[in-house]
Amino acid sequence: MSPASINECGGGRPPTVAVVGAGLAGLTAAFRLQQHGWRVTLYEAADKAGGRVQTIAHDGYLIDTGASAVAESYAAYFELAEELGLREDILPSAPCIGIFRGGTIYHVRLDRMPFSAISSRVLSIGSKCRLLRLGFDILVAKAKGQLDYSDMRRAAALDTETAREYSLRALNREIDEYLGSPIVRTMVIANTDKVSKVELFSGIANIFSAKLYALKGGQARLVECLTQLVRPRLGCEVTLVAEQNMRVTVEFLCENGTPAADEFDACVVCSPLPAATKICPDKSALLAPLNDALTYTQAITVAIGTRCPPRSPATLVQMPACEDANVALFFLDHNKAKDRAPPGRGLIDCQWETSASSRMLSAGDESIVDCTLDSLYRVFPEVHGSVEFGHVTRWPQALPLTGVGIYKQIGDFNARMDSRSAIQFAGDYMGEAGQNTVVDLGNRAADRLQHRRCLAGMGSLGRVA
Repeated sequence: MSPASINECGGGRPPTVAVVGAGLAGLTAAFRLQQHGWRVTLYEAADKAGGRVQTIAHDGYLIDTGASAVAESYAAYFELAEELGLREDILPSAPCIGIFRGGTIYHVRLDRMPFSAISSRVLSIGSKCRLLRLGFDILVAKAKGQLDYSDMRRAAALDTETAREYSLRALNREIDEYLGSPIVRTMVIANTDKVSKVELFSGIANIFSAKLYALKGGQARLVECLTQLVRPRLGCEVTLVAEQNMRVTVEFLCENGTPAADEFDACVVCSPLPAATKICPDKSALLAPLNDALTYTQAITVAIGTRCPPRSPATLVQMPACEDANVALFFLDHNKAKDRAPPGRGLIDCQWETSASSRMLSAGDESIVDCTLDSLYRVFPEVHGSVEFGHVTRWPQALPLTGVGIYKQIGDFNARMDSRSAIQFAGDYMGEAGQNTVVDLGNRAADRLQHRRCLAGMGSLGRVA
């Protein structure tokens, strides 16, 4: 929005807004509102911004401990990166993925799809023939708009069974184990018996254009750029967000634990759903039904640095549940981006499946690393004896778990959210999990408040019905 249009919508004193949560959604919302001329205060309970987008440096390695890569379809993410001057630093990863089966990694070239997938020997000829049914069902779902994440209620008619139930009913066990399981585990770090078949359909529908990219210097560079622009107040835990007399009160604990409160014209709540429900009691009718239905996965990621890299050319190697109950996938970060490991070294990001993560979340780092190495050596025996370190990251609350029936709940939540309210929401529970989604949600929340401001006219928010 141009300065002229800002003045037309605003006028008078700049409106004030609180943004709760400095993850990627909150940082984006704060940045957009600041562009629109709002005075922004961004609160973050943790001691650093970024949420699940984090990068740490370790002896010449760059470890993405949360979000690992971006896909070519991430339009909102790429647009934001362009504005921040980072677009030229988003570089393509090695265009190859692997699926582990029976001691062999079967490679598929993303730049030669679908021929590479069809010619792969990971599935038998009989199973490949059965894939015609899967392709037909996906085409029908797309034609009906059931894979359109702009309105998740449209997926409700499709959201009737788990990915495993669908595969065993309509396809066969081999397809569930060596196609469905790898794709679903890569998307949501969960097994096919825990998530809706919508995740399977969406993953298959997008795989033919699924080129992967990584941000030079670490995935957290985007966060770092936004943080410099919007300056979050770190270590400030918000305890209450309430709207009264045309103002929004935000109560919080300062970094030293002292309670305090501020008043604003509006607020964007970007906390995870349980936290948002707790701090916004006035919005319980909106938040509670979804909070009661939706759970979050737990996750463990283990970064393994090696003196010699695995021989696989893949950016990631997918692990079917029948092959490994613990590790869902291996990101070969030295193939994902050249700067993630020193020359000639390897960096493998081992991501655990959610049930296994829950079992081991309280275990010591040494036990987790040992279990991870057991899996790693089976897939990449050539790195045995060359491990330099293992770095463990725990995520007690990782991604929303999209079990059967959740898509309707999410769609209903989005439909019932009042775009005229001074309190708006932008959380990962409102759409498909991913960095692009939270950037888009941050954009939308900022747009709703700016539209509300324009409707009020000349900065008088009180005239909005």
